[in-house]
Amino acid sequence: MKRKFKFPYCRCINVNTQTGARMNVNYKIRAVQLDLARQMETMEFLKNFIDFIAEHHYNTLFLYLEWRVRTKTFDIGKKEGYSAEELRELIDYAGTRGIEIIPGLAALGHAELILNQKKFESYAELRNGMHGRFHSTQKHDFCPSHPGMRKFLESYFSEVAAIFPSEYLHVGGDEAWDIGFCPQCAEKAAAYRGEEEIYRDHFTFCHRIVTKKLGKRMMMWDDMFEYYPDILPEMPSDIVMVNWQYQLNVTGYQGHFANLVFSDRLAQYDALGFDYLVAPADYLWSNVESITNYARTHRPLGGLVTTWEKSNALLYKSYPLIAAAGWLWSGSAQDGDDAVTIAAKQIFGVTDELFLQAIRQYVAVVKRVAAPSPANLMSSAFFGPDHQELQANKTMCAILMRYSGKLRDSRTEVVLNDIIDDVILKVLAARAKLAVFQMLNGQESEPVDEIVRELSEAAESRIAACELHRGKEAAQHFRTFFEQACKALLECADTIRKKGILKVLFCLPDTYGAERVRILVRSAGKLIEVASGVFKHENDALFYHNFPLPKNIEVEAVRIEAAGFGGQGVCHVSAKTGKGGFVPAALESAGGIAEHPEHVLTPDTNFCYLGSQRIIDAFHDRTKAEMVNWIEVTMKKVEKH
Repeated sequence: MKRKFKFPYCRCINVNTQTGARMNVNYKIRAVQLDLARQMETMEFLKNFIDFIAEHHYNTLFLYLEWRVRTKTFDIGKKEGYSAEELRELIDYAGTRGIEIIPGLAALGHAELILNQKKFESYAELRNGMHGRFHSTQKHDFCPSHPGMRKFLESYFSEVAAIFPSEYLHVGGDEAWDIGFCPQCAEKAAAYRGEEEIYRDHFTFCHRIVTKKLGKRMMMWDDMFEYYPDILPEMPSDIVMVNWQYQLNVTGYQGHFANLVFSDRLAQYDALGFDYLVAPADYLWSNVESITNYARTHRPLGGLVTTWEKSNALLYKSYPLIAAAGWLWSGSAQDGDDAVTIAAKQIFGVTDELFLQAIRQYVAVVKRVAAPSPANLMSSAFFGPDHQELQANKTMCAILMRYSGKLRDSRTEVVLNDIIDDVILKVLAARAKLAVFQMLNGQESEPVDEIVRELSEAAESRIAACELHRGKEAAQHFRTFFEQACKALLECADTIRKKGILKVLFCLPDTYGAERVRILVRSAGKLIEVASGVFKHENDALFYHNFPLPKNIEVEAVRIEAAGFGGQGVCHVSAKTGKGGFVPAALESAGGIAEHPEHVLTPDTNFCYLGSQRIIDAFHDRTKAEMVNWIEVTMKKVEKH
């Protein structure tokens, strides 16, 4: 299909300076993960992927399956899982390429594929309508105290282990937020040490099955030890810990939720005698490079590039980053920059420096486009959208388009076209964000109809690619993504034209929290709920959210409530409706923990903080997470706003 996106080509300087530190690593395990739990792939794709990673110095493929393996104990169905015969065929094929396949299961959290089936819902920790740690009733976690569940896991582990000859079996363990809530577990978890012991005992049970009965080494994700640090020294030291860190620059361990708690976790593993893998993401090259550099002074068993949630994206755009990590971890590249350059040349067969520089820039931030929604478009960083990122993507797209259709083979073209399509989507997403921001601020903006038209054209290319590589059924995720993007953009434009707007400037130093915020407006003496949810904006500490209001109301007061984990800062609120503009006039009331509520009255970045910043305290004492903290301000009308 002819591409209709025309961006001006920018002449670039030839830059080829080495920026990374010399690594000198040669990992025993060099692995890539495929997330087949969220998005199944065809056998043809899996075999081709094995060919690809074998070419780039990998020796291990980690299949994150959860419950996709069809066995006698649990068969998710032919369309939703892989048979033993299919997996053995894949294992044999991988063996011919020197690739070992490790299966990844989910022994506690991420069990929704099974727990949402009526036959197995009694195994869930949240059953009979119970709410979990974040007020959700979704069934994600097994009940560690359920005796039937233990028998079930033992049987399933045994059947899966019989298929995979690998010496390793990964049992999950991550993000198990909702243990200690059912009546039986709650009694054990009345004291926080009891909750820690529930987690410890469950995975020591898993360890006994994996090692004693099945004769394999157990792997597990290590993030829950942020919240249960006391039990780490009590875990069997022959477990292989998988340490996932996805930040821009890794200099040590940073928590995923508990106030970004920082420590030298790898040094702790070395001291306790654990083997471990470092596990960066497939969307940020500095993450791969810096975690490798950090681990250089420790003793990792290897590295695992993790890829997650590809239901509305193909994996080909991550190939240059994945390949570069293989070159880096095998000791075949001098440093990170060298690894990316070698990988790009090997994949595309192009040595032109301008092309290589564009690929380096893309690999630096592969990150996927956020799911489109009015809430996402109606929020922004304090200083507004990043124009530099928009222009960089336009330039990158213009350069890469010059090579489309001119590469050495169709496989290489697939990778390049996936990258180009992704960059086009990022350009359109940035233009949409900028247009909504300008409309919200009363500025001239690009017509949203033009962006919607180009989104529809981009959808044709993306959907066609998915149908080709995954099939028509899988392409529905792509179609839905673009339909939602277009709908969200048009809805935002309509809201700005036809409704009032409540504008809230938030301050959130730790964007890894999970504070539930409820916003209400009083008009004509009645409270109207305007919004409810967890409000963030990427990693920005200061950010605006704009919420629709009925068009012609007088805003008499605004009430903001917060409860949960990490607190929420509020700098200022204002509103604009058909009746005029409204700003704070006086503090009416405040309760719970509300530090400096008077700061909300002035239009600056001083903030009132609602709730406690100490996430781990709320983890230890659930009453603190349930405590409602609030501020209510009286509003006054202003002539111009």
